[in-house]
Order: sequence, then C-alpha cells, then structure tokens
Amino acid sequence: MEKIERAFRRTCELLLDGPLPGGIDEYGQWLTKHVKGKVIWRKSAISARDVFLPDVDFYRRLEPNIVTLDESLELGKNAISLKEVESISLSNARGKLGKIKTTTPEIIYGENIGSEECSNYGPTQYCYRSTFCWFSKYIAYSFWPRESEHLFGCSNVAANCNFSIHCYSSTKLSRCFEVNDSNSCTDCYFCHNCENLVECMFCFNTKGKRYAIGNKEVGREAYMRIKKLVQEQIRSELSESKSLKYDIYSLAIFGTNAFKIKQA
Repeated sequence: MEKIERAFRRTCELLLDGPLPGGIDEYGQWLTKHVKGKVIWRKSAISARDVFLPDVDFYRRLEPNIVTLDESLELGKNAISLKEVESISLSNARGKLGKIKTTTPEIIYGENIGSEECSNYGPTQYCYRSTFCWFSKYIAYSFWPRESEHLFGCSNVAANCNFSIHCYSSTKLSRCFEVNDSNSCTDCYFCHNCENLVECMFCFNTKGKRYAIGNKEVGREAYMRIKKLVQEQIRSELSESKSLKYDIYSLAIFGTNAFKIKQA
C-alpha cells in the first residue's frame, strides 16, 4: 500500500498543484463514482474467505457459486459419480451438479507484483481495488485499464494513459482530470469528445487546440492563471469533503454558473 499511496499523492500533486490530505481509501467513494465494474468482495461459497469480483452482471449472477482461485483449483478435482452421470437430465442437473458447479472470478495472468484486492488482472505492478487491469501499474479504483500507469478512478478501457484521475473511455491521455471519450490529450480538465488538446479546460467536441477554455484559445498567460484557480478550488473541496460535486458527466446540468472560479 505504501507504493500505491505514494503514486496517488504524486498524481494529485501533478494534477492539482498540491497534495491531498489523508490516504487513498478516504477518497474511494468519490473515485468510484462513475467506475463501471468496480471491484466488490463476497464470501466464498465454501469458506469465509473473501472473493474479489467485478461488479458486472455476468459475475453478479455467479455470486452464489463463487470461490477463491486456490479453492477452485482444488474443487476442479471433484467429479460426479458414474451412477449420477447415467441418471442426469436437464430436470435434475442442478441438484446433481451441486458439488462441482463452482467458479472463480479471480483470474490472474502473468507476473504480478504488489497488487492487492483486484479481480481479473495481469501482468501488473501495485494495482489496488481494480478490475480487468492488463499490463498496467499503479492503478487504483479503476475498471479495465490497459498498458497504463498512475490511473485513479478511471473506467472503460483507459488505454495507454498515465497520471490521470476520473478519465473514461479514452486513449493516450496524460495528466488529465475529468476527461471522457477523448484521444491524445495532455494536461486537460473537464473535456469531452476531444482530440489532440494540450492544456485545455471545459472543451467539448473539438481538436487540435492549446491553452483553450470552452473551445476558445486564450493564450498561455491567461490560461495558466485560470488553471491555478481551478486547481485550488478542486483541491480545497476534495480536502474538505473527500468528494467533488462537479464532474464531466454532471457539469452541464448545473448551468453556466456551475463552476464558479474563486478569484484571487
């Protein structure tokens, strides 16, 4: 957990121009607010051991029969008797297969170092409470990252991304916060359906811009001044309440005065 906590602190410092107080679990509810398939845990069907699984329909339907990975390997040695085989039918199969119809959602692939409380993952390094992590490191409270690192609260195939928080259905993001359905963006905040943006905020359905706010390029000096104010507001609210009432999904419904930047 020390390395996971350190990765979270470093990412917050990069995105928010300062650290957040407390540990990552204090922000867990906020981080998973829009994460589909977040990790949940249930008790094994045959023991009191925790089993970690993705919160998706396929696995939820299997809950009554789930076991840990180690238990599944042992249970796989079981078989029904020849007499039961000869008498099996569709009407009685449920009962006769009772002792072998277990499964495990704990799919682990390749070499994994320091990953905890994850389900369906590998190879990974220091991933935490995440599902479907592939070829990634320093991931927490996320769903389906691939070939990524330092992602927190991200969901739905965040591929080739790094140092980002609350990014969704996107690829090739670097140092982004609240970005959705976007590609090849760097240092962006609250952007949707964008491509090839650098240092942009509150942009929608646009591409190829730099130092833009609301799709309007404002120049580096003005942009960096407003960016600092936005970072301070985000950091202040998260520090106080461990949550943030604004996100890329809800921003529009608050109206034009939703995000009130506190002037210096």
